[in-house]
Amino acid sequence: MRWKEVFDVLEIGNARDVGPDLPLQQQVLMITKLEELVKLRALAKLCSKEFFDDPSLLVAVWRRILEVLVLTMPPVAEKKVREKKKQKKKKNNPRKLEILDACSALGLACGNVGDYEDAIRYYERAKDGYEEQLGRDSEKALEVTGCLLATTSMLIGEHIEKFRDLVKRCVRVLGEENAVTLDTLNHLGNRLKDNRQLEEASKVFERCLAGRTKVLGEDHKDTLGSLNNLGGVYNELENYEKALECFERALKGKEATLGKNNPTTVASGMNIAIVYKN
Repeated sequence: MRWKEVFDVLEIGNARDVGPDLPLQQQVLMITKLEELVKLRALAKLCSKEFFDDPSLLVAVWRRILEVLVLTMPPVAEKKVREKKKQKKKKNNPRKLEILDACSALGLACGNVGDYEDAIRYYERAKDGYEEQLGRDSEKALEVTGCLLATTSMLIGEHIEKFRDLVKRCVRVLGEENAVTLDTLNHLGNRLKDNRQLEEASKVFERCLAGRTKVLGEDHKDTLGSLNNLGGVYNELENYEKALECFERALKGKEATLGKNNPTTVASGMNIAIVYKN
């Protein structure tokens, strides 16, 4: 139970006061101190969903972080509210941005456990807040727009057009090699593949792979994911030579970073076997 060990070392929660057998979900709900919240938020940001023994724990963690941030938000005097409304330019509120960041992270956590209704709700809250605080074309607003679009159900053709438009906005505002732009390209490639627009999907994935390799490095998990995506499209296009090249590069990178027995490494080996079978 890695999270239980981390909680004990960092003295997060009140388990030491009420007994060591208190479930972690309840420990999280009992957190009220800002100093403990800072530790918990740092852990939640640093750790991937695979780190959690129970994926729903990540949802509970971000829900509590959001609750404490809202509860401890300094009250604003009515006079100041009126004065702020009169101002033409909005001044960024650091605590509000912290709350919006928590909403965005909670949306992702809810999506990871299949709670798409809540994921959409928190993404929309984050999107509206970022656009108000930072502007419609800010990096955070564009990033959460992509997450919201990827989670929302709609016709595949409509999805593709919206992602094409979002890619253009990201490139114009953030540049071709920005992480948000590259993630949006990856979303677009997946939708094109789902719609059997394989030639265009291969070009989009190639573009994404080139950017991620330059920005993140050859062995970063996102770069390796792009290799797998591109290899899958080449396999469906019956370009087996290029498919093997992508899958073999992905396998080599995963063996180096994750080890030979990691499930995703094994999956890359299976991809190579499928190409040889074809």
